[in-house]
Amino acid sequence: MKTRNLWKKQRGFTLIELMVAMGIAILIMAMLVGITNVAMGAWQRSRAEVRASRQAKTMLDAMAKDLECFVMRSGNVNEWLSARTEPNLPGSSRDRSTNAAEFIFFSAASDRYRGGAGTAADLGGDVCTVSYKLAYQDPLQGLDNNNSTFVFYRQLVDPRPTFDTLLGRPDLRTAFAASAGNNRFENQATAGANNTDAKYNFMCENVYQYSITFRVDVPSVAGGSNVVRPVRVTLGQNANANNFRLYGNQIDTDASVGGGMTVSNQEIRAGRLTGVEISITVISDFGINQLKQRTFSSPQAKAQFLAQHSYEFSKSVDLPGM
Repeated sequence: MKTRNLWKKQRGFTLIELMVAMGIAILIMAMLVGITNVAMGAWQRSRAEVRASRQAKTMLDAMAKDLECFVMRSGNVNEWLSARTEPNLPGSSRDRSTNAAEFIFFSAASDRYRGGAGTAADLGGDVCTVSYKLAYQDPLQGLDNNNSTFVFYRQLVDPRPTFDTLLGRPDLRTAFAASAGNNRFENQATAGANNTDAKYNFMCENVYQYSITFRVDVPSVAGGSNVVRPVRVTLGQNANANNFRLYGNQIDTDASVGGGMTVSNQEIRAGRLTGVEISITVISDFGINQLKQRTFSSPQAKAQFLAQHSYEFSKSVDLPGM
């Protein structure tokens, strides 16, 4: 009799209790999934930013090191620095870089002769030619294909060929392009499969754009006194200049400096170059892949996407006294 009463007291869960328990479990699972998604998104963004900052540091540190060793001699008609906005911006037919420049100058680079300065590979001299180039291609194969991305390259011309073909030239850009065919930027599509240009060295990728700003001290007269006005000349199709060339006796640029401090080209011609600022935009891997696939409804939508998946970096370098 007691046994029968014990079995009567035992019972299972009701349908309502099961439904309430399932609802609570589903709610907890949804919260966990949401938290996981937020955490994964934050981790991915942090990882993309760290990778972008490493790429930017590699590029900016290399350029800064070369510019800190910038070499020029005054009192002559030779060209010592040449920079111009790329006439054909790198990129695919779907998307092109917003700004890029061809940049050539002389520097006492410490990695001359492939780092063999002072060894048997050293052929003498310390003044090298340095050139930077932004391209859109597959960094492994040198072709424009499905793996193409924005790639930043650096070329170092050792002192011996620099002395033989580039120093003391009134047109550095032309001399650089014509120097035995070794100073042109080429890829397999233009040079042939067996004739790639190994002179340009890979620096980093996903550099969507980079701009160069030259700081120039311009002498002028104000109120009967001689004053020096600092002027910024930025290269870019939407900036105030497309060309900047430094000679031993003058600066040549098409800059138009207006606003509250109008400076003529003639005044800039007599100025003194004091520094260079480099600004770059690095896009995340996800951003690059989306640019290849997505179609944006408007330029504003594309600009908003780039703002969400790109990172801005800049560095300012004071040039040696000239």
